[in-house]
This record gives sequence, C-alpha cells and structure tokens, in this order.
Amino acid sequence: MHEWRRPEYTDCIERLADQMANVDAFFLLPFKTHRKRFVPAQRVLAKPKYHALQDGERLARTAEGVAVVHVVADDETGEVASIDVLARHGKIPEEFEEQIRAA
Repeated sequence: MHEWRRPEYTDCIERLADQMANVDAFFLLPFKTHRKRFVPAQRVLAKPKYHALQDGERLARTAEGVAVVHVVADDETGEVASIDVLARHGKIPEEFEEQIRAA
C-alpha cells in the first residue's frame, strides 16, 4: 500500500478537505436610529479580519453602533458553520448576538 493511502493520512486529507470547503466572511453591521427605532443599517463586507476590525473602528466614528461579524460557511452548500462577533463599537442592541446565532 502506498504511503499516502494509509488510514492516518486519509483522515488528515479529509480534515484538510473539510477546512478547504469552508469560507470566511467578515462584515460590518452599523446601527442607526430610524423613526425612533434602533435598527441595523446596510452591512458592509470586508475581506481580511484585520481590515474588518480597522474599518469597524473607522465606521464607529459616524454610526451610532457597529458590530464586526465573522461568518464561517460551507462554500458549496452555503450552510453557516459558525458566527462570531469580533468587535462591538458604540450602541448595540442587547439581544443582537442571540438573534444572529438563532438565525
């Protein structure tokens, strides 16, 4: 049997394939007051984590609140594997994190 066909190598390759199928997405979700209600505004996509965090700080200067969100999803099916809030700036609804995890 060839070395690359050993069971321990197969497990490693399968785990690597699972990781390759996942896509990281970062976006900024600003919040604003609209007709006396505190609501999310248009989301802004960001490529790497570093830029998402930097842009979140910059956007927080003009928005009432900003959440920097990291989403890991399957590239083929679009199924969300995890959602994390990386940073919060300004005023953010208390139930925000619970709502995005439930969705």
